[in-house]
Amino acid sequence: MSNEAWWPPHEPPRHEEQRPLPQAFQAPQQPFWESPRPQGPWPPQTPLGQEHDGTWQGYEPAAAQPAWWAGPQQPTGGMPYDTQALYYVPPVQPLYYVPPVQPPLQPLAGYHQVPVVQAFQGETLPAVRPTPEQLEPAPGQWVEFEPEFEPELEVESGLELVPWLEFAPEEFLPKLVSESEPVKVSVDNNRCHIYGICQQEAPEVFRISEGGSLHYTGNVPANLAAKARQAVRCCPMQAIAISGGTASTPGRSRGTAVRRDDYRRIVVAGGGLAGLSAASRLRERGFDGELVLVGEELHRPYSRPPLSKQFLAGELDSEDLTFRADDSLDAHWLLGTHMIGLDTEKRTLRLRGGERLPYDGLVIATGVDAKRLPLSPVVSDRIRTVRTMADAAAIQQAMHAAQAHHVVILGGGFVGCELACTARDQGMDVTLVVHSAPLLRRVLGGKLGEVVGRIQARAGVDVRLSTKISEWTDTGSGLRLRLDDGEVIDADFVVLGLGSVPRTEWLEGSGLDVTDGVLCDTTCHAVDLTGRPVPGVVAAGDVARWPNERFDSTPRRVEHLIHAVEMGQHAADSLLHGPAEAEMFTPVPRFWSEQHGTRLQAVGMPALGERMEIVEGSLRSESFVAAYRRDTPRGTQLVAAVAFDMPRQLLDYRDRIGHTGALAQTPTLSSRRRRR
Repeated sequence: MSNEAWWPPHEPPRHEEQRPLPQAFQAPQQPFWESPRPQGPWPPQTPLGQEHDGTWQGYEPAAAQPAWWAGPQQPTGGMPYDTQALYYVPPVQPLYYVPPVQPPLQPLAGYHQVPVVQAFQGETLPAVRPTPEQLEPAPGQWVEFEPEFEPELEVESGLELVPWLEFAPEEFLPKLVSESEPVKVSVDNNRCHIYGICQQEAPEVFRISEGGSLHYTGNVPANLAAKARQAVRCCPMQAIAISGGTASTPGRSRGTAVRRDDYRRIVVAGGGLAGLSAASRLRERGFDGELVLVGEELHRPYSRPPLSKQFLAGELDSEDLTFRADDSLDAHWLLGTHMIGLDTEKRTLRLRGGERLPYDGLVIATGVDAKRLPLSPVVSDRIRTVRTMADAAAIQQAMHAAQAHHVVILGGGFVGCELACTARDQGMDVTLVVHSAPLLRRVLGGKLGEVVGRIQARAGVDVRLSTKISEWTDTGSGLRLRLDDGEVIDADFVVLGLGSVPRTEWLEGSGLDVTDGVLCDTTCHAVDLTGRPVPGVVAAGDVARWPNERFDSTPRRVEHLIHAVEMGQHAADSLLHGPAEAEMFTPVPRFWSEQHGTRLQAVGMPALGERMEIVEGSLRSESFVAAYRRDTPRGTQLVAAVAFDMPRQLLDYRDRIGHTGALAQTPTLSSRRRRR
């Protein structure tokens, strides 16, 4: 007996073109197919693909009709998209064809048990109990299946139709390594800025109250320990401390088995957060071989976002920013070491000085560098960039040495805007020169950029939009800048906040595709110039460019702290599993900023949005949630949500990013109550 629904011969299966579909929880308005009974041989001439290993089969039907899956087993990681077992039998009479095969297969009654599940908004999906006659059709017989709806009924057996979900809610979180022991957490309130990142990572442990204060559970049970540890990794202020639990001890695996024979030495190229995250995950997965981390800076991995804020203001020092990596990482640190080449065939890194570092597995996590002006306008120590701790320390020292009172900041992105906030807090006059308009336009769009501009202007920042510096002069006591409108500005110091460029110059000639970063496939494996994955090489963090299939198939880079944590973890998993068994990396990017006391938080990719809508609050109050959507062939897709001073409300949107149809809509009050 077959467990596969017949597919019309004139519409061959399109298993290689499967993509998320918009109507995840809606029954089709028509039967599963509309065509006469098959006249040709069974199975159809077009064979099924091998990507599912024969365990779960299904096809994308014609346009405008939702996809439904039929099969005896729940979806697995081998499917193009991981899904959860949400079962829904449509109120129609689809026909199922049982081919006359010998010997007969197991009856349909042998299918697995399926509990009644809840829709995302808490509504119970209808369930059915097939009749005995429907469970054992004779070979070659057509069966009319008419479900009998009984809400809240457990489906014990029968042929269920399963909608191919776009993404299950739990798939929005990274796959953490479970722990078997409880942990204790504590929060340094002097460091905490209530960004709410910890609540996003572990809402069962951390909670922001209505009044805007942080509450947390000090004693965390074992089943939530992994989430609490992830919140510690993602805290930009390093305000959370954790103790106890199962540390990442070499040889002690808390995850799946690793291929120890294949990897005796794994090298992590890059001493930043993405590299540290990958190294920690390797140990968590039980890798007990040699682990080498190569970093060009002299510091252990540290949090970069505070460099332009708390560090520059003197509120935090280098020790405060250093990530609390486990001492049990047991790794060799090659700090202050420059990489100049990579030979993927011989699996060797070339270091400055002629040294060669062999590897069995490689994680590329060299990050990005600060973008500079094409031509140096003048040779002056009064022009600085800020990317590393050394950059920030140099700016701090130079500003004091120059007794700076007037600072010009070039660039209207996050770095430029946050530098303006810091300088104003230090009592300096600030001119923000931006060649485009408005501020943060590329990230947030025009309307929200105007809100940021109002916040900056209200704080006393002189914002010059659609303006460029046409002439630079070092007067000996400062800098004289001529704008393209003819105005002249005298400044004590200039800081460039023009964005970043990926650190891939050392990979030239390696055979990897390094166009705007290291190009990767969906699993984080680096690909060569022919588009094929390179054995034993993955990339993570700011330097990696990969297609996030949650949105589309266009490779992009994402430069955020939380992304570095998650991609480092996934890259380590992919390295251990290999290209054939690794899963796709489909995260929800999350980032934040602070503009003169206003907390800005975002989930998703606002730059992909074609239109923006205020769904909570108002622009006038500067406290709101904005939803970004775009049109796709499968419906309207929610690509991002941005909150100004509404961290709690933003949680309701994170698990909807990338969806189309019902899950792309604004959450209802009832669904929020159920969630909390």
